[in-house]
Amino acid sequence: MWEGPARWVSFTHVFLDCDGTLVRVEGIVELARLRGQEAMIAALTEAAMAGHLPLEAVYERRLALIRPTRAEIRRLIQIYRENLIPDAPLVLQALHAGGIAVHLLSGGLEEAVRGLGLLLGIPPQRVHAVRVRYDPFAGAWWRGEEGPAIGAEPSPLLYQDGKARLLAGFRAPGRRLLLVGDGATDLSARPMVHLFAGFGGVFYRPTIAEAADVYIACDRLAPILPLALSPERARRLQGTPAEAVLQEGLQAFRSGQARFRDPERHERFLRVWGSVL
Repeated sequence: MWEGPARWVSFTHVFLDCDGTLVRVEGIVELARLRGQEAMIAALTEAAMAGHLPLEAVYERRLALIRPTRAEIRRLIQIYRENLIPDAPLVLQALHAGGIAVHLLSGGLEEAVRGLGLLLGIPPQRVHAVRVRYDPFAGAWWRGEEGPAIGAEPSPLLYQDGKARLLAGFRAPGRRLLLVGDGATDLSARPMVHLFAGFGGVFYRPTIAEAADVYIACDRLAPILPLALSPERARRLQGTPAEAVLQEGLQAFRSGQARFRDPERHERFLRVWGSVL
Protein backbone atom coordinates (compact mmCIF):
# COMPACT_ATOMS: atom_id res chain seq x y z
CA MET A 1 0.00 0.00 0.00
CA TRP A 2 2.77 2.42 0.87
CA GLU A 3 5.21 3.57 -1.77
CA GLY A 4 8.25 5.31 -0.38
CA PRO A 5 8.68 6.79 3.07
CA ALA A 6 6.24 9.68 2.70
CA ARG A 7 3.70 9.01 -0.01
CA TRP A 8 0.01 8.11 -0.20
CA VAL A 9 -1.07 6.74 -3.56
CA SER A 10 -4.47 7.52 -5.06
CA PHE A 11 -6.97 4.76 -5.69
CA THR A 12 -8.32 4.18 -9.19
CA HIS A 13 -11.69 2.70 -8.15
CA VAL A 14 -13.91 3.34 -5.12
CA PHE A 15 -16.77 0.93 -4.40
CA LEU A 16 -19.45 2.22 -2.04
CA ASP A 17 -22.15 0.25 -0.32
CA CYS A 18 -25.56 1.92 -0.38
CA ASP A 19 -27.83 1.06 2.58
CA GLY A 20 -26.24 2.04 5.89
CA THR A 21 -23.31 3.71 4.14
CA LEU A 22 -24.48 6.26 1.59
CA VAL A 23 -27.89 6.48 3.23
CA ARG A 24 -29.11 6.26 6.82
CA VAL A 25 -31.68 3.52 6.19
CA GLU A 26 -31.95 -0.08 5.04
CA GLY A 27 -34.14 -0.01 1.94
CA ILE A 28 -35.65 -3.43 2.52
CA VAL A 29 -36.74 -2.35 6.01
CA GLU A 30 -38.37 0.78 4.58
CA LEU A 31 -40.33 -1.41 2.18
CA ALA A 32 -41.33 -3.69 5.06
CA ARG A 33 -42.62 -0.65 6.96
CA LEU A 34 -45.34 -0.34 4.32
CA ARG A 35 -46.56 -3.82 5.31
CA GLY A 36 -46.18 -3.36 9.06
CA GLN A 37 -43.39 -5.94 9.07
CA GLU A 38 -40.42 -3.71 9.74
CA ALA A 39 -39.49 -5.36 13.05
CA MET A 40 -39.17 -8.84 11.55
CA ILE A 41 -37.35 -7.68 8.41
CA ALA A 42 -35.04 -5.41 10.42
CA ALA A 43 -34.08 -8.36 12.63
CA LEU A 44 -33.33 -10.60 9.65
CA THR A 45 -31.37 -7.86 7.93
CA GLU A 46 -29.28 -7.06 10.99
CA ALA A 47 -28.52 -10.75 11.53
CA ALA A 48 -27.10 -10.92 8.01
CA MET A 49 -25.26 -7.60 8.12
CA ALA A 50 -23.69 -8.42 11.48
CA GLY A 51 -22.53 -11.78 10.15
CA HIS A 52 -24.77 -13.96 12.34
CA LEU A 53 -26.57 -15.42 9.30
CA PRO A 54 -25.37 -15.78 5.70
CA LEU A 55 -27.12 -13.36 3.37
CA GLU A 56 -28.50 -16.19 1.24
CA ALA A 57 -30.43 -17.44 4.28
CA VAL A 58 -32.54 -14.26 4.45
CA TYR A 59 -32.56 -12.57 1.04
CA GLU A 60 -35.37 -14.42 -0.77
CA ARG A 61 -37.24 -14.87 2.51
CA ARG A 62 -37.47 -11.12 3.02
CA LEU A 63 -38.74 -10.52 -0.51
CA ALA A 64 -41.34 -13.26 -0.13
CA LEU A 65 -42.61 -11.69 3.09
CA ILE A 66 -42.85 -8.17 1.67
CA ARG A 67 -43.65 -8.69 -2.04
CA PRO A 68 -42.98 -5.03 -2.90
CA THR A 69 -44.42 -3.51 -6.06
CA ARG A 70 -42.39 -1.66 -8.66
CA ALA A 71 -44.00 1.60 -7.53
CA GLU A 72 -42.91 0.95 -3.95
CA ILE A 73 -39.36 0.14 -5.02
CA ARG A 74 -39.27 3.35 -7.05
CA ARG A 75 -40.49 5.22 -3.98
CA LEU A 76 -37.28 4.09 -2.30
CA ILE A 77 -35.34 6.48 -4.53
CA GLN A 78 -36.95 9.43 -2.76
CA ILE A 79 -36.51 7.76 0.65
CA TYR A 80 -32.82 7.29 -0.16
CA ARG A 81 -32.56 10.91 -1.25
CA GLU A 82 -34.15 12.14 1.98
CA ASN A 83 -31.77 10.01 4.04
CA LEU A 84 -28.46 10.65 2.27
CA ILE A 85 -25.43 11.09 4.47
CA PRO A 86 -25.22 14.91 4.37
CA ASP A 87 -21.83 15.28 2.72
CA ALA A 88 -22.29 12.41 0.24
CA PRO A 89 -22.94 14.59 -2.85
CA LEU A 90 -19.81 16.71 -2.28
CA VAL A 91 -17.66 13.68 -1.50
CA LEU A 92 -18.73 11.96 -4.71
CA GLN A 93 -18.24 15.12 -6.76
CA ALA A 94 -14.70 15.35 -5.39
CA LEU A 95 -13.98 11.71 -6.21
CA HIS A 96 -15.22 12.25 -9.76
CA ALA A 97 -13.09 15.40 -10.04
CA GLY A 98 -10.09 13.40 -8.84
CA GLY A 99 -10.45 11.03 -11.76
CA ILE A 100 -11.63 8.08 -9.65
CA ALA A 101 -14.14 5.56 -11.01
CA VAL A 102 -16.91 5.43 -8.40
CA HIS A 103 -19.16 2.35 -8.25
CA LEU A 104 -22.13 1.47 -6.08
CA LEU A 105 -21.88 -2.13 -4.88
CA SER A 106 -25.02 -3.11 -3.01
CA GLY A 107 -27.24 -6.01 -2.10
CA GLY A 108 -30.12 -3.54 -2.41
CA LEU A 109 -32.75 -3.55 -5.14
CA GLU A 110 -31.36 -2.40 -8.45
CA GLU A 111 -34.02 0.05 -9.56
CA ALA A 112 -33.79 2.06 -6.33
CA VAL A 113 -29.99 1.93 -6.11
CA ARG A 114 -29.66 2.98 -9.76
CA GLY A 115 -32.00 5.89 -9.13
CA LEU A 116 -29.82 7.05 -6.26
CA GLY A 117 -26.74 6.59 -8.40
CA LEU A 118 -28.11 8.86 -11.11
CA LEU A 119 -28.77 11.55 -8.50
CA LEU A 120 -25.11 11.29 -7.48
CA GLY A 121 -23.66 11.26 -10.98
CA ILE A 122 -22.94 7.52 -11.11
CA PRO A 123 -23.92 5.93 -14.44
CA PRO A 124 -25.99 2.71 -14.48
CA GLN A 125 -23.07 0.60 -15.69
CA ARG A 126 -21.27 1.40 -12.44
CA VAL A 127 -24.17 0.31 -10.25
CA HIS A 128 -24.14 -3.31 -9.09
CA ALA A 129 -27.30 -4.37 -7.25
CA VAL A 130 -30.06 -7.01 -7.31
CA ARG A 131 -32.74 -7.08 -9.97
CA VAL A 132 -36.14 -8.47 -8.96
CA ARG A 133 -38.76 -10.45 -10.87
CA TYR A 134 -42.38 -9.28 -10.83
CA ASP A 135 -45.53 -11.38 -11.11
CA PRO A 136 -46.95 -10.39 -14.52
CA PHE A 137 -50.40 -11.84 -13.74
CA ALA A 138 -51.12 -10.60 -10.22
CA GLY A 139 -51.43 -6.90 -11.07
CA ALA A 140 -53.72 -5.06 -13.44
CA TRP A 141 -52.03 -6.70 -16.42
CA TRP A 142 -54.64 -5.31 -18.82
CA ARG A 143 -53.27 -1.85 -18.02
CA GLY A 144 -49.65 -2.97 -18.18
CA GLU A 145 -49.31 -2.95 -14.38
CA GLU A 146 -47.14 -5.73 -13.01
CA GLY A 147 -47.85 -7.54 -9.80
CA PRO A 148 -45.55 -7.58 -6.77
CA ALA A 149 -41.98 -8.84 -6.76
CA ILE A 150 -41.87 -12.62 -6.52
CA GLY A 151 -38.13 -13.12 -6.24
CA ALA A 152 -34.70 -11.98 -7.31
CA GLU A 153 -32.92 -12.54 -10.59
CA PRO A 154 -29.80 -14.70 -10.27
CA SER A 155 -26.95 -12.58 -8.91
CA PRO A 156 -23.76 -13.08 -6.90
CA LEU A 157 -25.07 -10.34 -4.60
CA LEU A 158 -27.64 -12.73 -3.16
CA TYR A 159 -24.79 -14.51 -1.40
CA GLN A 160 -22.48 -13.72 1.49
CA ASP A 161 -19.40 -13.77 -0.77
CA GLY A 162 -21.12 -12.02 -3.68
CA LYS A 163 -19.29 -8.72 -3.38
CA ALA A 164 -15.97 -10.54 -3.23
CA ARG A 165 -16.84 -12.44 -6.40
CA LEU A 166 -17.78 -9.28 -8.26
CA LEU A 167 -14.73 -7.36 -7.08
CA ALA A 168 -12.44 -10.17 -8.22
CA GLY A 169 -13.40 -9.23 -11.77
CA PHE A 170 -12.08 -5.69 -11.29
CA ARG A 171 -8.61 -6.68 -10.15
CA ALA A 172 -6.00 -5.84 -12.77
CA PRO A 173 -2.43 -4.50 -12.90
CA GLY A 174 -2.35 -0.77 -12.20
CA ARG A 175 -5.72 -0.71 -10.47
CA ARG A 176 -6.13 0.14 -6.79
CA LEU A 177 -9.49 -0.72 -5.25
CA LEU A 178 -11.05 0.87 -2.17
CA LEU A 179 -14.25 -0.56 -0.70
CA VAL A 180 -16.42 1.30 1.83
CA GLY A 181 -19.26 -0.50 3.59
CA ASP A 182 -20.95 -1.29 6.87
CA GLY A 183 -21.81 -4.99 6.79
CA ALA A 184 -20.50 -8.53 6.82
CA THR A 185 -20.81 -8.89 3.06
CA ASP A 186 -18.44 -5.93 2.70
CA LEU A 187 -16.00 -7.42 5.18
CA SER A 188 -16.09 -10.70 3.26
CA ALA A 189 -14.81 -8.82 0.21
CA ARG A 190 -11.79 -7.39 2.02
CA PRO A 191 -9.30 -9.82 0.41
CA MET A 192 -10.31 -8.57 -3.05
CA VAL A 193 -9.43 -4.90 -2.46
CA HIS A 194 -6.35 -2.94 -1.48
CA LEU A 195 -8.17 -1.21 1.39
CA PHE A 196 -11.46 -1.86 3.16
CA ALA A 197 -12.96 1.03 5.11
CA GLY A 198 -15.73 0.04 7.49
CA PHE A 199 -18.42 2.69 7.99
CA GLY A 200 -20.09 2.96 11.39
CA GLY A 201 -21.84 6.28 11.02
CA VAL A 202 -25.27 4.65 10.76
CA PHE A 203 -25.01 1.14 12.24
CA TYR A 204 -22.31 0.12 14.69
CA ARG A 205 -21.25 -3.49 14.19
CA PRO A 206 -18.36 -4.62 16.38
CA THR A 207 -17.07 -7.19 13.90
CA ILE A 208 -16.66 -4.52 11.23
CA ALA A 209 -15.10 -2.03 13.64
CA GLU A 210 -12.52 -4.56 14.77
CA ALA A 211 -11.60 -6.11 11.42
CA ALA A 212 -11.71 -3.25 8.89
CA ASP A 213 -8.40 -1.81 7.68
CA VAL A 214 -9.87 1.62 8.41
CA TYR A 215 -12.94 2.35 10.52
CA ILE A 216 -15.03 5.50 10.14
CA ALA A 217 -17.04 6.10 13.31
CA CYS A 218 -18.45 9.54 12.46
CA ASP A 219 -21.67 10.04 10.50
CA ARG A 220 -19.90 11.66 7.56
CA LEU A 221 -18.19 10.30 4.44
CA ALA A 222 -15.54 13.05 4.40
CA PRO A 223 -12.78 10.64 5.60
CA ILE A 224 -13.09 8.80 2.29
CA LEU A 225 -11.50 11.75 0.46
CA PRO A 226 -8.01 11.64 2.01
CA LEU A 227 -8.15 7.84 1.78
CA ALA A 228 -9.09 7.76 -1.89
CA LEU A 229 -7.01 10.69 -3.15
CA SER A 230 -3.31 11.25 -3.07
CA PRO A 231 -2.23 14.68 -1.78
CA GLU A 232 -1.21 15.55 -5.35
CA ARG A 233 -4.68 14.81 -6.72
CA ALA A 234 -6.31 16.52 -3.76
CA ARG A 235 -4.81 19.82 -4.93
CA ARG A 236 -7.48 19.82 -7.63
CA LEU A 237 -9.99 20.54 -4.87
CA GLN A 238 -8.37 23.80 -3.79
CA GLY A 239 -10.80 26.68 -4.06
CA THR A 240 -13.83 24.39 -4.36
CA PRO A 241 -16.47 23.50 -1.74
CA ALA A 242 -14.94 20.02 -1.55
CA GLU A 243 -11.72 21.45 -0.10
CA ALA A 244 -13.48 21.99 3.23
CA VAL A 245 -14.84 18.44 3.12
CA LEU A 246 -11.31 17.11 2.59
CA GLN A 247 -10.13 19.04 5.62
CA GLU A 248 -13.03 17.64 7.65
CA GLY A 249 -11.99 14.17 6.59
CA LEU A 250 -8.41 14.74 7.72
CA GLN A 251 -9.63 16.16 11.02
CA ALA A 252 -11.63 12.97 11.58
CA PHE A 253 -8.39 10.99 11.35
CA ARG A 254 -6.60 13.42 13.67
CA SER A 255 -9.36 13.20 16.27
CA GLY A 256 -9.76 9.42 16.07
CA GLN A 257 -13.25 9.47 14.55
CA ALA A 258 -11.62 7.68 11.63
CA ARG A 259 -8.70 5.38 12.29
CA PHE A 260 -6.49 2.71 10.80
CA ARG A 261 -6.54 -0.62 12.61
CA ASP A 262 -2.73 -0.53 12.55
CA PRO A 263 -1.64 2.41 14.78
CA GLU A 264 1.68 2.76 12.96
CA ARG A 265 -0.07 3.04 9.62
CA HIS A 266 -2.43 5.61 11.11
CA GLU A 267 0.45 7.81 12.25
CA ARG A 268 2.23 7.44 8.96
CA PHE A 269 -0.92 8.43 7.06
CA LEU A 270 -1.21 11.58 9.17
CA ARG A 271 2.44 12.44 8.62
CA VAL A 272 2.08 12.10 4.86
CA TRP A 273 -0.91 14.42 4.75
CA GLY A 274 0.50 16.78 7.37
CA SER A 275 3.55 17.43 5.23
CA VAL A 276 1.38 18.54 2.32
CA LEU A 277 -1.73 20.28 3.68
